[in-house]
Amino acid sequence: MDQGLAAVLGAGVGVLGTLGTAAVTYAAARRQTLDQGKVDDTKAIRGERRDAYLAFIEAAEPVDFVLHSLAHSDEVPGSCERPPNTAVLNEMVEDIDSAVHALYKAQARIDLVGPSSVVSEAVNVWGAARDLRSFLQAVLRGDVAPDVYAQALETAVDAVEKARDDFGRAARDVISTPMNLFRE
Repeated sequence: MDQGLAAVLGAGVGVLGTLGTAAVTYAAARRQTLDQGKVDDTKAIRGERRDAYLAFIEAAEPVDFVLHSLAHSDEVPGSCERPPNTAVLNEMVEDIDSAVHALYKAQARIDLVGPSSVVSEAVNVWGAARDLRSFLQAVLRGDVAPDVYAQALETAVDAVEKARDDFGRAARDVISTPMNLFRE
């Protein structure tokens, strides 16, 4: 073989090796950039979800206060057996009404960040708070007989507490589960 031909072939192999190395390096760098973008997006979504879930829980705090005032009053024995006076009841209805509006706004934010399992539980909390408001309004109007008040109150309180527990469980599941399992 001629020395010139050997030199050209050697240079050609070197160029091909360099081009191959450059292509592999480019593909690896591109893949790393895409993977890093996914990691960054996952962190951002997780943070937004956590913030939305916390805002929803904070919006529900007035509901907890009313529930405690209605169903867990330790000051007067037997106070859960009869409705509070009209002034206290009016204040509770106002508190619940404000909470229902705040829950609606916070629930809309959860609609955006999802996933659907948490969205449905947030809607349930909002619905249970609305039902509690309707119950208290019915008590104010005198539509709830005194002999059924305690049982109706217990039913309304249980519904709110169950909805809150279910929301908390669903939110914890989403926050603690690796994001690649959620395709929403």
